[in-house]
Amino acid sequence: MKNSIRNISLIFSENPIARAYLYLFFKENLISNKIIYLNPKFIFNNFFLKSIFNSNFKNTKRYLRSKNVLLFIKNVEKYFNLSENFLIEMYNFEIILKFKNIHFAKSYDINNNNNIQFFDEIDQQNFLNTGNKILKNIFDTNKNFYHIHPGYLYKVRGADGTLNSIKHFNEIGASCFLMEKKIDTGKILKRFRINFDKIFFPNYEKFSSHDLYKIWYSFFDPALRVFLLKKMLDENTNLTSFEKNNLETKEDRYFSFIEKEEIKDLFSNKIFI
Repeated sequence: MKNSIRNISLIFSENPIARAYLYLFFKENLISNKIIYLNPKFIFNNFFLKSIFNSNFKNTKRYLRSKNVLLFIKNVEKYFNLSENFLIEMYNFEIILKFKNIHFAKSYDINNNNNIQFFDEIDQQNFLNTGNKILKNIFDTNKNFYHIHPGYLYKVRGADGTLNSIKHFNEIGASCFLMEKKIDTGKILKRFRINFDKIFFPNYEKFSSHDLYKIWYSFFDPALRVFLLKKMLDENTNLTSFEKNNLETKEDRYFSFIEKEEIKDLFSNKIFI
């Protein structure tokens, strides 16, 4: 089916979200799906790609050497019913080399004019975005760009979706939607929310606020998103079947990043045990 989620192309930036989706695609045997790598083709070789990988995940590799973090990861996998070691194995660089249909964009910047031409010419209509750059000019291509937001739209829009969901509503959620120029406002394909139960992270208080934040976004945040993506793949969601009347809601709040001085208290009081 042309508009099936199982046929969607992945816009790949070297980050935890992209790695989680890529690994799920691999486990689901979607290795023929197009992977749009936001790197110019002239620099493509395995050594260079691995150097980007190593640079971007330097801290993640350090966290994976911690027994406390590994126990936290196991608890996150159980929380979202992921296969054992999913959140570890997704950080295997070699996974990307298993894919048969990698295309290299013209620029790191998805809104670059050369990328507009690139997306215009590629034989694919639907793309799942993994980057954190705000999409603007790329909408001129009239392609469809989907995103999984780590919050229940439109109740929780904006930054730090998981943390703001827990802080303000003691819940977590995720929403897959069709992107448009206004942030987190597009038509919704699928969403969920559940009450949040504190998660066991032994000796978390020994980590700095900075490290706790990075650990959260290296493991919990991508696990939340991939949980929804797996559900959509299992259901073979049609990319044109949007929720009805989802714009008619009184719950519509936009949140900013959590203040740095709040992070440690939030993790201590509402998230970790």
